[in-house]
Amino acid sequence: MGIITIHCHLGTIEPIRRLLWQAMVESNTPLISTLLRQVANHSDFDTWQIKGSVPVKAVRTIGDPLKAHYPPQPGRFYASAYQMVSYTYESWLALQKKTKFSLEGKRRWLSIVKSDAELLELTGLSLESLRQSAREVLSQISAEIAAERVPDTQKNKPKVKSRKSKKKSTGKDKDLIGKLFKVYGTTDDLTQRCILAYLIKNGGTILDQEETTEAFARRVHRKQKEIARLENRLEARLPKGRDLTGDIFTDTLLLAQQQEPEDIAQMRDWQAKLLMRPADLPYPIRYDSSTDMMWKPDDQGRISVNFNGLDKFLKNSDPEVRSWLKEHQGYPFRIQCDQRQLPCFQRFLADWQAYTADAENYPAGLLTLSSAMLAWRKGKKNGKGEPWNIHQLALYCSFDTRLLTAEGTVEVQQEKIKKAQKQAKSADGKKLDEKQLQARTSNATTLRKLDNLPNRPGCKPYQARPELLLGISIGLSEPVTVAIVDAATHQVLTYRTSRTLLGEQHRLLRRQRQKQQQNRLKRQQNQKQGIRHQPSESELGQYVDCLLAKAITQLALTNQVSSIVLPDLLNRRDILDSEIQAKAERKCPGSISAQEKYAKDFRRSLHSWDYRRLIEAIRSSACKHGIPLEETFLTASSDPKEQAKEIAIAAYQARTED
Repeated sequence: MGIITIHCHLGTIEPIRRLLWQAMVESNTPLISTLLRQVANHSDFDTWQIKGSVPVKAVRTIGDPLKAHYPPQPGRFYASAYQMVSYTYESWLALQKKTKFSLEGKRRWLSIVKSDAELLELTGLSLESLRQSAREVLSQISAEIAAERVPDTQKNKPKVKSRKSKKKSTGKDKDLIGKLFKVYGTTDDLTQRCILAYLIKNGGTILDQEETTEAFARRVHRKQKEIARLENRLEARLPKGRDLTGDIFTDTLLLAQQQEPEDIAQMRDWQAKLLMRPADLPYPIRYDSSTDMMWKPDDQGRISVNFNGLDKFLKNSDPEVRSWLKEHQGYPFRIQCDQRQLPCFQRFLADWQAYTADAENYPAGLLTLSSAMLAWRKGKKNGKGEPWNIHQLALYCSFDTRLLTAEGTVEVQQEKIKKAQKQAKSADGKKLDEKQLQARTSNATTLRKLDNLPNRPGCKPYQARPELLLGISIGLSEPVTVAIVDAATHQVLTYRTSRTLLGEQHRLLRRQRQKQQQNRLKRQQNQKQGIRHQPSESELGQYVDCLLAKAITQLALTNQVSSIVLPDLLNRRDILDSEIQAKAERKCPGSISAQEKYAKDFRRSLHSWDYRRLIEAIRSSACKHGIPLEETFLTASSDPKEQAKEIAIAAYQARTED
């Protein structure tokens, strides 16, 4: 089980849509953009970079004095703006940290590795002797890692396996590679360092085939291109927010006309700003508490919703809005969703009614709804009129699928009880101030309420065969390839490609590819003519993803697999782009323009797909049926069927090691 998000449109009258649009465009989004710039210039920004996050409290301190510079907005909108800034920088800093870590590893790898010919010359050994010595070192280090993994006090204890949590494994043993790097840095013996360099270069394995000079040069060149890409990414600009008015373009254009750039970095910054199109939609409003949304059925049985503090803001507007609120008892929005999402919103309504009927005893932490976002979605492409009439008001709701059943609710209840008990225990015997005393009282109230379980329907637990796994690989020729693997015997029970998964609906995949090619040509024509509007494939690709996810989940249920193993997409785009660039330089040496043209033509010939959207669709579908999920890196195999098999086996081996 896991967290999934559903969305719907919100129906209301035009004056309310206008007021919300104005508040979000004229106040909330400009405030967020200003805060993003001021946080980067704050004296404590270096400290926040080291910690990897910007506290919401610090953002609030910066933002409170700025309220007077913008039109008034609901108080909850200010809290959402502070949270959005903190979340944006937390994500940006996490990406920067990953990039730095990856860059350091690639640089170190490049400084260590040498070709086999260089290693043989330095050591004076033959290739077979070098391989034999590498086997001995590999065996010794593997034994040390195995001893470190199992403490002496637990060697005779049986292993307890948990399959409900997500696990992440790799095709390579990360502990082994890390140990090889560590030993390399602590030894001064030249022969030993060369043996370790051989193992590091080959990922901790002994290769049977001989290495050619051209193959080694290609590997080094590809790694250099990857390093260059990461270095450029580290120089990326700080988050600057959304420009809804185009002022950034105008200011940059005036600046570029008056003076020349000081260096190449400034020139690239100006170029990026001039090429950046103004945003169409404002930032969404975050509601991170389950009690921030209030639900109510109307006379016709439709579900209406209101947001904390929003009704007070709307009541201070024109008479038509006040009349509408009075007529609908303070609930200005109606839920407009399809039949698939309706049961979820009905559950939110039932939970809210039970909560308001007995708020003193009902545990708010066990409400199905976890958080929500009030946002705008793009409307008609060529729509005319006011933006609040063109774009659509939408509500995004996130919830834990475990809370849909009685068994899952008990599981969540026990987790929250343990967390509350831990907080209470940490405060025992300490001298507490007023705020800490209030927190302790609130924690005791939470523990009391958690004893009351909501009434939820029961569900038969998912029965799985522990040795069966469903491995998924993604590729350029096919969006997805699936293998059902008996990991204990390494036997593949069945394979499925996109065609066999979709069946008669495979025509939609062909239509999607044709639409991509047509739109690619159309976008090029529009760019040459200066047309801002660019065609898209609408939601056809998203619908195909849902069909693929549904077919994969059904295949997993039919075979009773113990888990679905998903590929990790980390750095996949970087690796692919680096390989394309390196290939272009080999094909067209000495001509940068020819290299760029070759790389562009080669990318155009590749099948493009939103793999992250597809993976999220599979996650969501699997969570609804209680199928556990695991994650592993894609292997180097070029055959998608072999990739699907290998990542399933790798996940099973990582599971047994744990």
